[in-house]
Amino acid sequence: MKKLALIFMVMLISASFMSCATSPDTASPKTAGTDTASPDKPGILVTNLTKVTATVEAIDYHSRVVWLRGPEGQVFELDADESVRNFNQVRVGDKVNAEVLESVALYVQRHDGAQPSVKESAAVTLAPRGGKPGIAAADTVVITATVQDINYDTRMVTLKGPEGISRTLRVHEQAPGMEKVKVGDQVVARYTVAVAITVNKPE
Repeated sequence: MKKLALIFMVMLISASFMSCATSPDTASPKTAGTDTASPDKPGILVTNLTKVTATVEAIDYHSRVVWLRGPEGQVFELDADESVRNFNQVRVGDKVNAEVLESVALYVQRHDGAQPSVKESAAVTLAPRGGKPGIAAADTVVITATVQDINYDTRMVTLKGPEGISRTLRVHEQAPGMEKVKVGDQVVARYTVAVAITVNKPE
């Protein structure tokens, strides 16, 4: 996520959510509940939760590699670094449960004087020593861009992002509140991925 191209792509993807376009694996947009959002400016929140259960097919304790069979029969390799506690307790046949929560919050606020920026934060929670293997991690990227130009007739908006890169986007006709967006406003996109993995003995 630290590469500028990828970060800016996240901003563009986030901006597409502003169009209120939805797909079967996304929730309906909601007003973004953030303390920094201006109450008279538009904002949305989209979330998606994916749950997957796989079975441990084989383990190499020395190299800390485990092979998992997914719900559709596919086998894939997973490297468990030293941060994964209690790895030696994992056995063939164990069930690995993974939950991935993705969320994109996008809102517009009045310019606070700050320059376009990218901020990334991460948090990791490990299983207690001696307990069941597991890990929970979350990674958040917050991108701030400035509205450089806006055409209300064609619904085209030009955003200036980090390092001066600008992109022009089209806002969907069904997107509410576009008339409230002004040149100089800031568009803030917060993209979060949270992953929780637990290992359980087969029933």
